Amino acid sequence: MHTCATFVPEIPAGRARILAGVAAWLLSVAFLTQTLAAQTLQEPASSDLVWSRIGGTVVASGLASPSTGPVATVWFAANGRRILAQTAAGRVFETSDLSHWRLNTSDAPVEARTAAGALPLPEPGAKVLAAARSRLYAATDSNLYSSEDNGRTWLNLTGFNGRSIIGGGFTALTVSPTNPSELVAANGFGIWRSLDSGLSWRGIHEDLPNLGVRKLLTSRSVLLEDGLIASIAVGTWSQVEAADPEQALLSRLALQSRRSFASAVQSGQHLYAGTSDGRLFSSRDNGATWMESPRPSTAPIDRLWVDDTRTDSALAVSGSRLLRTTNGGLFWDDVTGSLPSAAIHGVVADRSGGVVYVATDRGLFLGTLSLDAAGPAASEWRSVSRNLPVAAVWDVRLGLDNTLTVALDGYGVFETTAPHRTRSIRILNGADMTERAAAPGSLVGVQGADVRRAMVGGVNWPVLGSTDRNSQLQVPFESVAGIYQISMEGPTGRWSAPLAVKEASPAIFVDSDGAPLLLDAASGLVMDPSAAIHASSTIQLLTTGLGKVTPDWPTGLAAPFDAPPAVRGTVTAYLDGTPVEVTRATLAPGYVGYYIVELRIPAILNRGASELRLSMNGEESNRVRLYLEPELAAK
Repeated sequence: MHTCATFVPEIPAGRARILAGVAAWLLSVAFLTQTLAAQTLQEPASSDLVWSRIGGTVVASGLASPSTGPVATVWFAANGRRILAQTAAGRVFETSDLSHWRLNTSDAPVEARTAAGALPLPEPGAKVLAAARSRLYAATDSNLYSSEDNGRTWLNLTGFNGRSIIGGGFTALTVSPTNPSELVAANGFGIWRSLDSGLSWRGIHEDLPNLGVRKLLTSRSVLLEDGLIASIAVGTWSQVEAADPEQALLSRLALQSRRSFASAVQSGQHLYAGTSDGRLFSSRDNGATWMESPRPSTAPIDRLWVDDTRTDSALAVSGSRLLRTTNGGLFWDDVTGSLPSAAIHGVVADRSGGVVYVATDRGLFLGTLSLDAAGPAASEWRSVSRNLPVAAVWDVRLGLDNTLTVALDGYGVFETTAPHRTRSIRILNGADMTERAAAPGSLVGVQGADVRRAMVGGVNWPVLGSTDRNSQLQVPFESVAGIYQISMEGPTGRWSAPLAVKEASPAIFVDSDGAPLLLDAASGLVMDPSAAIHASSTIQLLTTGLGKVTPDWPTGLAAPFDAPPAVRGTVTAYLDGTPVEVTRATLAPGYVGYYIVELRIPAILNRGASELRLSMNGEESNRVRLYLEPELAAK
C-alpha cells in the first residue's frame, strides 16, 4: 500500500502534449460517442407509471389486531353471507370471505334494530341490541357489553386495564342473522368480529381501503386523520409517539407572535404562514417581524410549500386555488390555470424542473409552472394518477431520490419515480459510464440532455462539454459525501437528477469496448490495449473519482503541468487480486477532472490476460483487462 501524496515528479512538455491528445480522445470517444442508447426527452404518459403501495392499510397500534381508519357503520346482508360497511368517507364496501373487500354501489346502510322497552344500561347513552332469548348486547362510545339476564347485569366485553382492546369510538354493533354468537362492531379503529359472543375479537379490515392518511411528514412517516402519527417499521405502519412538525411550528409562532395561523412552513430563517380567513404572511428573520401580503384569497390557507434552494419561491393552497410568490411573499398571484376544479390538499414543486404536483379530490396532477419569476399561470395540467385507485389524494411529496409519494384517501401511501425526472436523464460516471457514485473533483456524464448550466444549492458545477444528447460536468472539490440533487438548464428545458457523492469512488477510463486507456510511463505514448505489457514496466492509468488533492485545486481549472496536485488519500491497485505498487497518483496535467495513477508491474507474473482494479477508502473501481508478458520473454 502506498500513500500517493509523497512523490510528484515533473511532467515534461512533450508528455503533456501527448496527454492533451489522450484527453481529447477520451472526450470524443469514451463519453460523447458512447454506444449507450440515447432516448428522447419526453415525459412518460401517466399510464406508464408503476405505482407501488408501501406499508399497507393498517397500523399496529397496540390493539387486538392492527387498526385502520374510522368506520361509520357495519351490517349483515339479510342472508348473513356478506358483511357490508360504510367508511367515514361515505364509501360502501362488502366482503364475503372476511379477507377481501370490494366496492359496493348498490346497497344502502342498514341500522341494527335496538331492543324495545326500558332496560337497565351498562352506561348512560348505550344502545342495546336483542340477540336471542334473554341475551342482549350494548354499545357505548368506549366499550361493548353483553347481558344474559335481560340487562340486570352486564359483562364488559372489550375493556381491559382501563381501555378497549379493540379501540373506542363505537359507531355500530350488529349480530349475524344466522348465528347469535357472531358479532361485528364498527368504531374509530376499524371493523371487529367475534365468534364467541364477544369474548375474543379480531379485525377484519386489513384489506379495507380505509387508512386515513392526511399528511406525509416524510416518505415513511404519516399523520393520520385522528391526529396520530405512524411510520414504517419492518414493512408495516406502526403508531409512534411523535409530533407533526408543522403543528410544532404553529405552536411556536402562536407564542412568539401572538397570531393564530392555520398553516406554516419554514426554510432557514424564512417563514411563510397562512390564516383560516385567507391572509398570507412572511418573515425573513425567523418570525421576529412579519409582513402581510395583499390579500389574494378569502378561503383558508390550507397548505404551504417553499423551495429550500431559493426561499423567495413558495406556493400556497387556498381551497381549490393555487397561489405563487417569487419575491418572498411581497405579493401572490393565482396560478391555478386550467387545473380541474376540486379541493387541493397538498402541493410540492421542483423549481429547477419548472413543474408542480398538486393533490386534489380528483386525483394527482402535474403542471408546468415557473417558480423563478412572475409569469403565466400553470399550464399543461395532466393527471398522473391513472394507475392509482380512484380516490381523493390528500398529500404529495417529492424526494431527492426521484421518488414521488402520494397519500390516497383510504388506500394508503403509494410511490413511483417522478415522471418529470424520467426524461431519459441519467447521471453516469465519466470514466466507465456506469451509475456508480462520484467523488469531489470527479467527471460525470449527463446522458440525454444538452446541459448549459448546472447548480446544486446555489453552487455552480462546471459544464465541461455538451452535445444535443450528452453533457459532462465536474463535481466541485469542495463537495462532501452525500446525495445531491443537480438542477440543470439547457436550450430545450430544465432537468433535475440525483447524484451520490462519496469521499472516493475510483474509476478507470475505458473505451466503448471496455478497454482501459493506458500510457507507457517512459515515453508517454498511448498503449494498444491488446498489446502485451511486460513485467517490471511502469504504466499509467487515466482515472477519475480519486477525490480531493494536495494542495487544494480550484474546480473547473485545468491541472498545472508542473507539480500537479497529488491525491490526498491512499490508492491501492490489485492485479488478479494481488497488490501492485502504486508509485504516484496526481491530477492529469492540462485537464479538468482527470487523474493519473502510475503502477509498477511486478517482475514475476504469469503470461496472459489479468484483471486490474483500484481501491480507495474501501471503494473499488471498475475492473479492466491487461495482457501481460513475463520478464524472461521480454529479453
